[in-house]
Amino acid sequence: MNFRQVQATLHSWFGIIFLWLIFFIFLTGSIAYFRTEINLWSQPEVVTQVKMAPMPQHSAKIAFDYLNEHAADAKRWRVNIANERVPVNILQWQDQNGRHQQLQNPETGVLLGPVRETQGGDFFFKLHYTLYPLPSTIGSLIVAIAALILLISLITGIITHKKIIKEFFVFRSFKGQRTLLDLHHITGIVTFPFYLVMAFTGLIILFYLVFPWGLSEQYGKTGILKFYNEMQFVEMAKPQPVKETMQPFHKFIIQLPEYAATGARLDKFDVQNPNQSEALISFDYSYKNIITLNTPQYVFDANTAKQLQQTRNLSAVAQFASSTYGIHLGYFASMWMRIILACLGIIGCVMLAAGGLLWQKKRMTNQNNISYKLIKHLNFFTFLGLPFASAIYLLVNRILPISENMLIPHQTSIFYCAWLSSIVFSLMLPIRQAIIVFMSIISLVLILIPVASFITIPVASLWMSLPELRWSVAAVDLACLFLGVTSILLLYLYIDKMGNRA
Repeated sequence: MNFRQVQATLHSWFGIIFLWLIFFIFLTGSIAYFRTEINLWSQPEVVTQVKMAPMPQHSAKIAFDYLNEHAADAKRWRVNIANERVPVNILQWQDQNGRHQQLQNPETGVLLGPVRETQGGDFFFKLHYTLYPLPSTIGSLIVAIAALILLISLITGIITHKKIIKEFFVFRSFKGQRTLLDLHHITGIVTFPFYLVMAFTGLIILFYLVFPWGLSEQYGKTGILKFYNEMQFVEMAKPQPVKETMQPFHKFIIQLPEYAATGARLDKFDVQNPNQSEALISFDYSYKNIITLNTPQYVFDANTAKQLQQTRNLSAVAQFASSTYGIHLGYFASMWMRIILACLGIIGCVMLAAGGLLWQKKRMTNQNNISYKLIKHLNFFTFLGLPFASAIYLLVNRILPISENMLIPHQTSIFYCAWLSSIVFSLMLPIRQAIIVFMSIISLVLILIPVASFITIPVASLWMSLPELRWSVAAVDLACLFLGVTSILLLYLYIDKMGNRA
C-alpha cells in the first residue's frame, strides 16, 4: 500500500472503533456550553423568587454579611456573585460538619428554598470529560485516548481526501453512499479547525493521564493538585497576625475597581480562615475578553483590609496552560459565541453520523455478518438513542416532584434506562421502521419539555419568561421546540425518501 492508502486505512479503522465514543463526547460537550443556563432552567424556583441581579458589589456585601453571621467559624467561604446569567448568590462554606451550599437572594439576603436538587447542565459536563458515572480517573483517561485518536483521524482524513477543497462545493442529495460521503466531507471541512483545537487542548488538559511519568517523578503519584496550584498561583505574602476581627466589607469594596481593564465585572470572592488571625479575602473578576483562566484578582488581609501582592502565576508556561483551559471550556465566550461553538459541535456530530452510516452502507451486501449487525445497532443506539436520553433527562426534571430528594440519582438512572431502551427498538423492529418510530418519539419528547414547563411550573414557562426577558430560562425551552420541529422535518424527509424508493 502507498502512503495515502495507509492513511485511509488508519482513518477508517480508527474512526469506526472510536466513532460512537467521540460522538458521545461531541454531543455532551456541545450541550455543556450552556450548562449554566440549563442549571438555572433545572431549578425554576430560583427565577420565581429572584427577577434580576443587582450590582455585583451589593450582591457581594449581602453574601459576606450573611456568612459572617451564620458561618463565622467556617474554614472557608466561597461565593459566586449573582450575574445576568445566574441572578442569585451561590454560597459555599466548609466547617466541621462538612461542606454546604445554599442559594441566596442577592437583594434581601434570604436563602432560597425549597429548590429541587439536580445536576442540571453539570450532568452533561461530567459526561463529557469523565463518562459519568465511571470513576473520574478511568473516564478521563478514556476521553484522553479518544482525543488522541481524534487527532489522528482528523489528520489522516485530510490526507485521505486529496480533492477535499473541490469536494467541499459538491453535495449530491438522495444518492445513497454518495450523499453520505459528500455530507461527511463538507461537515468535516467546516469543523476541522474547531475539532483540531478542541482535541489538542483537551489532550493538553488531560496530559497527566496520558503521560503521567514526568509529573510523578517531580511531584509524586499524588502531586497533581500541587502541580496545578503551582501553575495557577505564586506564593503570596501572609497576613500579619494582629487581630481576629475582619474589617467591614466596604473597606475592601472601595479598593476595587467597578470594572477591570477588559471590562470584566466582579464575579466571585473567597475567604480563607474567616475571623482568624491569618484570614485572607480574594476577589475575582469575570472572564470577559479573557481567554486564560487568570482573571483579574485582588487579595487582601481580611483583618486589616491591606492589599497583598498578586497571587496569579503569570509566567509564559502558566499562561499557555491556562489558555488551553480557557479555549476548550469557552468561559470567555458571549452567548452568541457559545451558540456558534455549540453549532460547530453539532455539525461535528453530523460528520460522525454520516461516517458511521457510510461504513454501514458500504457493507449492505453482507447484512448477515455479525460485524454489520453490530455496527447497525450501535449506530442506532448512539445517533438516535443518545439524543433521546438527553431529552428524557430534561423532561424528567419537570415531571418529578420538587419534594423528591432523590431527583439526582433518579434523573441519572432514567437517562441511562432511556438510552438502553433504544437498543430494544432496533432489535424488535426492522431498522427503517425503528428509525421512524424513534424519531417520532424524540420529536414528541422535545416538544413536551416546554409544554411540561407550562403545566407544572407556569411562572417559569415560555409564556412568562419571554415577556420578562429571562433568556437563561427561555433559551432552553426555545431550543427544545426548535430541535423538536427540526426532528419532525427530518422525519418527513426520511419518510418521503423511503416513499420515493418504494
